[in-house]
Parts: sequence; C-alpha cells; structure tokens
Amino acid sequence: RPSRRLEVYLRYREQRRQKNRRDSDGTITELEDVLQRNYRFNLTFKVSESIKLKSRVEYVTIKRPSNPDEDGIIIVQDLIYNPKSFPVDISLRYALFDTDSYDTRIYTYENNATYVFSVPSYYYRGSRAYVLLRYSFLRRFDFWVRYGVSILANRESIGSGAEEIIGNTKSDLTVQLRIKL
Repeated sequence: RPSRRLEVYLRYREQRRQKNRRDSDGTITELEDVLQRNYRFNLTFKVSESIKLKSRVEYVTIKRPSNPDEDGIIIVQDLIYNPKSFPVDISLRYALFDTDSYDTRIYTYENNATYVFSVPSYYYRGSRAYVLLRYSFLRRFDFWVRYGVSILANRESIGSGAEEIIGNTKSDLTVQLRIKL
C-alpha cells in the first residue's frame, strides 16, 4: 500500500495435479501431471471518497504432456460509485478475456445483490460487462438491479443441452428487494 488511496498486489500461484491423459486409446486412461500457473496483478485506486477504480490483469498457463501448452488472459476494469449523500450506489465492470480452452478458464469475483454470490468462469475469447445499481429508500428498503452480458467472439452457441443458447451472447438479470424489519 503505497498510500491510503492506492493498493497494489501481485500474486503467483502454482498447482500440480494429476488428470486423465487426453490422448487415451479408449482402454485404461493413464494419469499425467498437469502444471497450472496463475499470475495476477491487481490495482485499486480511490479517486475520491465516493469513487473507486479497480484494475486486474490475470494470466494462466497449463502444461500437460498429452496436449500442447495452453494459456489465457483476462483484463478487468471496475468502477464503483458510492456517494455518501445520494441513495444510489453503482458498480460497473468491463472485462476482456482470451483463453485457449475451458482448461485455461479464469475465475473472477463479481459484485452482486446482497446474499448473491457470483464467481463466473471466463473462457474462450470475448468480453463481459455488467452494471449493478442499489437504491436505498425510506431507511428500511434496499432495491438492487443487476444486468450483465457476455459476448463470445469465437462461438456460434453457448452452453449445451437444455441450457444451450444459439448465438454468441448471454445475458443475466438480478432483481432484489430487501426490507429491514
């Protein structure tokens, strides 16, 4: 923490796990060591008492003997606006990501309504954005609305089975009203 307004951190994480080989002949699938490395750079800057900027870059590599090396990257920018004298809070995010496969997916926490936990995986190539609004009124009520959209640049459909979406765009909506008794 160089100052009260600026926080910076770097994270390196290495995992070695055993997984089934990809090049199995259909009989007994052998295990192989898979090495995953994650590199993260995170920066948080308080522009003022009510405005905060968060930036993150994360890079992942996967090495496995039965497959070519794979990697992925995500760049995330958040803007959080929490004014003290106004009853509306706003959180905005824009993310760009590019991974070679689902194996190199990157998880990133997303702000959401109270008691709603959101840590989606980002994979393939695309972008994601969301806006979260919270309106507090009459001292007892909080109303949240969150809209997010993901656009995958190199896909013609998203998901599979009953949850398959034809097209490259997926959106989500959260609406919540909390009453304090």
